[in-house]
Amino acid sequence: LTALAALLAALAPGSSDRAGARPPSTPPADRTTAAATACSVSYRVDGTWPRGFQATVRITNLGDGAIDGWTLGFAFPDGQSITQLWNGSRSQDGTSVTVTAAEWNRSIPPHGTAEFGFLGSQDGANGTPSRFTLNGAECRN
Repeated sequence: LTALAALLAALAPGSSDRAGARPPSTPPADRTTAAATACSVSYRVDGTWPRGFQATVRITNLGDGAIDGWTLGFAFPDGQSITQLWNGSRSQDGTSVTVTAAEWNRSIPPHGTAEFGFLGSQDGANGTPSRFTLNGAECRN
């Protein structure tokens, strides 16, 4: 029994008695890392009418380097849809929207901005999108 107990102790996780054994790896503890935000987005409703609205979206480059080519993603909270857009091109799948830069505003210098606007349709509520991604990275809003 003593030999069995010694063997089990030697094989137990965290045992430093094993020759040449490394301590078991443990996954890092969950921690919140604050990644530097490289952009911010402002979304402004410029006007509304029954079942429609006009909005302007401004992207600000908060980084030290230029952004050469951008795609902005967001989701409408209340089922709105874009009917016409200027200063970019759009695709929309349900509430999920992707806007890609036009040729003339594809580069955003450090601390500079790019802006696009659109007409949209809505049926009732017209809430503001709460999350924006620029080229896949989260933006501040």
